[in-house]
Amino acid sequence: MQKKTQKWAVAIIVAVISITLIGSSFYALFLPETDQTAEKQKQETLEREYQERKLLVESLQTKLEANPEDTVTALALADAYFEKSNITVQLNLKEYQEDLQKAIDLYQKVLLKQDNNAVRLKLANSAFFVGQADLADRTYQQLLAKDPDNLDALYSYGLFLFYEKGDYKQAEANWQKAADLTSDENLKKNLEDMIALAKEVGSNAVNEESNEKKAEESK
Repeated sequence: MQKKTQKWAVAIIVAVISITLIGSSFYALFLPETDQTAEKQKQETLEREYQERKLLVESLQTKLEANPEDTVTALALADAYFEKSNITVQLNLKEYQEDLQKAIDLYQKVLLKQDNNAVRLKLANSAFFVGQADLADRTYQQLLAKDPDNLDALYSYGLFLFYEKGDYKQAEANWQKAADLTSDENLKKNLEDMIALAKEVGSNAVNEESNEKKAEESK
């Protein structure tokens, strides 16, 4: 149960970090609540954001239906589904999963026509968020094989390894490489905090495993 909760949590966290077109209204959804008015405003903001994204999806769907080979529109629609998932994850988990699956399908179709690492990263993140671990892992690795110094891929793959795989050492390695590459001091500080967390959790996991082994041997 705890792992499932972590997966939903990281989906929201990474979405907030990775998507730059959400707007301040989405950030406001995570501020502490003070009264019922604030709760009502939060819900109204969610509903407004949801309707805006739904309309964009419908518009792009219509445009793509008129020209199914239009890769530009297909990619825009995939992005629209992905951005819509940032809202539906808070309103309807079934619709959230559907949004990400549609984004995945479209990203895969786009990649059949063009070799694009930015699209590959979006595909990997979408697969990660919806729980398609094999697809996510494979796509992150393909991306980093093509572009080993891709900061966004190193960061996101680290999150995947940490939360989905429990591979704290490899997550730490990815984040350390990203920290060494970046010139953004805020990102570097964030990565250093995550590296420290990976070290701590990894150490605790090793100690727990060692204690369990000793307990078994003493029986």
